[in-house]
Amino acid sequence: MRVKDETKQLAIVENTLDVVFERGFAGIKMADLASRVGLSVSTLYVYYRNKEDLIVSIAIGLIQRETQRSEQEITEDLPYKLKLKMLWLFWINFSINNKKEMSFLEQLKKSPYYEKVPISVKETKSKMAMNLIELGKKEGLLKNIDNNILMGIIGALMGETVKLIMDGKMELNQKNIDFMFSMVWDAIRS
Repeated sequence: MRVKDETKQLAIVENTLDVVFERGFAGIKMADLASRVGLSVSTLYVYYRNKEDLIVSIAIGLIQRETQRSEQEITEDLPYKLKLKMLWLFWINFSINNKKEMSFLEQLKKSPYYEKVPISVKETKSKMAMNLIELGKKEGLLKNIDNNILMGIIGALMGETVKLIMDGKMELNQKNIDFMFSMVWDAIRS
């Protein structure tokens, strides 16, 4: 078996993200991707067994990396509301500054490939947010309703904030971020 070159692997991932951003998962053709990266098709198959393996492997890597980064953003000694805001702001910034990765993850969730991502990886992604929500409910700060509803509210307002910023309808500044987070807080607080 041939040794995998990290530079080639990174080029495969970056080009896959580009293709998915431009044309969606249906746009991924292994032969075209190999050509785009400057590899032979057989070399591409050294790295990934097939299209499904490629997509799922990239998904796992993205989810694990971004979950780890988001966990590093939260300082344990911060007041609860500020912890939640920091996590919310991390995902706002990630969404704005990583359009291709965000597009990949959004498309992944709506595709059959999402079912191939191990449950442990999916749980890791939501574990920190769910733990934070549980803590808020335990401390009497958040409404005592289903966590998925609370996550839906937070996610919807986060998504709309990103959309407003990306569409140029709202400037990314402290005043607007504070306002949008206050909308989130007002919707979920007890």
